[in-house]
Amino acid sequence: MTSGRGTMLRYLLQGCADGSIPGSVVAVASNIDCPALAVAREAAVPHIVYRAREHYASRAERDTETGTELLKAGVDFIVVAGYTEPLDKGLLDLFPDRAISMYPALLPAFGELDEAIGPALDHGVKTIGMTFHFRAPDSVSAGPIIAQEPLPVDVDDTVETVMPKLVDIEIRMLFDILTAFVEGRISRVGNKVHFHD
Repeated sequence: MTSGRGTMLRYLLQGCADGSIPGSVVAVASNIDCPALAVAREAAVPHIVYRAREHYASRAERDTETGTELLKAGVDFIVVAGYTEPLDKGLLDLFPDRAISMYPALLPAFGELDEAIGPALDHGVKTIGMTFHFRAPDSVSAGPIIAQEPLPVDVDDTVETVMPKLVDIEIRMLFDILTAFVEGRISRVGNKVHFHD
C-alpha cells in the first residue's frame, strides 16, 4: 500500500524477482493517483487497487472494500510503504499481524508526523533511525514494534544528508523482516514482538 513515488515498491519488485525476498507482489493499493501506480503497471503487477476517499461515505467503508479486494487478489501480507492515511480496523482485521509499516524515527518519538526527520533534527537529537511495526488502526505510527535500527546524526545533518542513509537501512531491514516472516521467525505476544534468529 503506497501513496508515493514507488521507491520501496521498486525495491520490493526487484527483491522478489532476484530471490532476495521470498514471495511476489500480487497487488498494489493506493488512496491517490500517484507515481507508484505507474511503477505497478510497468511491472505488470496483477492487481492495482486505486480507491480515492472522496468516492466513499467514510474511510472505514473505503478501507474495508480495499482489504476485501486485496484478499481476493491473493494477498496474504501487506507492506505499508508511504501510504498517507491511517488504516481502518476493518482492513487490518482481515490481515491480523500481517500488515507492517515503516517509519523514519525511533518510535514512539516523533510519531504521527507527515515528515518526522526534519522535526527530529530541529529538536537536536543525536540519533534517529528506522522503525518497523505492525500497523495499528487509525494511526500511521502506532502498533507493536517489530524492529528498530538507530542512525547517529551530526549537528550539521539535514533531511537531505540523512534520507539516503535511512533508505539504505529501510531496504535492508525490509528484506530481513519479510524473510523472517516467511520463515516463521517473528511472533507476537500482546504488544511484544519476538524476532528469532
